[in-house]
Amino acid sequence: MLFLPAHPRSIREQVTDEQDAVFNIGGSVTDDDGRFFVEGEARASRGPDGQLQVSSEDLRCARGIGHDDEDGSCGHPEAVARRIQEQLGAGSQVAVDRAAAQEVLDEVAAEHAASIAAQDQARADRAAQPAVRSYVQDMDAFQEAYDQARERQRSGQPLVPYMTENATGGLGAREGGRAFGVEIEFDYPSSMTYQEQRAAHERIARELHEAGIAPNANVNGYHASENAGYTDAPNAWRLERDATVAGEIVSPILYDEPQTWQNLATVCEIVRRNGGIASMGTGGHVHVAVPDYDHTVANHNQLINTVAGYEDVIYRLAQNPANDRHRGLAWCHPNDQVSRPYSSVSQVRDYNNSHRIGLNFQSVHGRNSDHAEFRMWDGSLDPGTIQAQVNLSLGLTNAALREAGTTPPPPPQRVGHHRELHQARRASGQRGSLTGEAWTSNTQAFRSLMDRIYTTAEARAQATAVYAGTRWHDG
Repeated sequence: MLFLPAHPRSIREQVTDEQDAVFNIGGSVTDDDGRFFVEGEARASRGPDGQLQVSSEDLRCARGIGHDDEDGSCGHPEAVARRIQEQLGAGSQVAVDRAAAQEVLDEVAAEHAASIAAQDQARADRAAQPAVRSYVQDMDAFQEAYDQARERQRSGQPLVPYMTENATGGLGAREGGRAFGVEIEFDYPSSMTYQEQRAAHERIARELHEAGIAPNANVNGYHASENAGYTDAPNAWRLERDATVAGEIVSPILYDEPQTWQNLATVCEIVRRNGGIASMGTGGHVHVAVPDYDHTVANHNQLINTVAGYEDVIYRLAQNPANDRHRGLAWCHPNDQVSRPYSSVSQVRDYNNSHRIGLNFQSVHGRNSDHAEFRMWDGSLDPGTIQAQVNLSLGLTNAALREAGTTPPPPPQRVGHHRELHQARRASGQRGSLTGEAWTSNTQAFRSLMDRIYTTAEARAQATAVYAGTRWHDG
């Protein structure tokens, strides 16, 4: 039992770097020989490490000096001093813990305020954008972009335009936009031997390094970039091994800057020059930063439901235009558990966490490092196609934040919906290209998506080119 003359907090408050606290105490100590009473003055001071220390120098045991130990000290005053120090320190730790907890709460509140501010800014930016021709209200605006894309395709020009400046309309800007990253899978032709493929790998790695794009000339192991720690250094592209394809190029953290697009074009050219191809088995993955989604699960629900509402359109746009169809759903199946809605970020992550779904929330925790992964895109070695995939991912992500809580997403439209309509049309005996109202109806979902996620004619025209070179998914 220990008797202090004041509350431990009051005693602690008396102690400073220049001043000790001296107080009378009484306390008992129990050991193998029984109970002993200790009294006197205790002195509390601040030690070199800033912690409270209590001296037993002026404490005495009621049994007298030297009644127990041979060195003249029974140890009971020291035991009481330690107990006093523990009491004072315990209270101090509680205060520290409370301060730490308050600091965390303050950080959470600040992050939430930043999320609200980002949402308000996204809405303000949308309202401030110069008016562009609506694809929904102005069918001619869409048709012109579509016809231009088909003409490029017929004349042998690149189908999908590639931009090197302001390619994302601000969505991927370093200041005020979102960071993003890409993973570019590739294969080799089956005619290449194992030795030839290995040599090609080594050449790709060496040429990436010589171009100043990769940090070394190595063929890196799986997840080497993740293990090294992601960075926005422009020379942090890496060639990594992958068990499902010949190889994968993993980008650093990227922003919409000329060097980003120059490096992407160089990467694609190096891989192609050394025999790499975007086979039907390859995928393209786009990571988009979502720190401003915070713990507001309505933002995540909105993104999930927006993707579900345009699912059939998105999976058409996910096809590599160089191939005759999408690669299939084995590694990018539409998310089965669309928002119910989810009530927490952890629920979003738990139900949408897989390398086999189209929208992966594995890296979403409500932190500043959060990012969503769009996995439905086909692999491509065409910079314009990859840039279009980036723009679509950024546009969907930004639109969801802007519209959460104000604009409901469209009802789900599952992949294969338009293909079913096409088959029903053929079954009824209708043949030939769609025209008139049938064409307007068939393109309505795509045109709606363009108006929803893009504010620039260039981004819409780029996506329209992808649309012109692809077909509806079989589902």
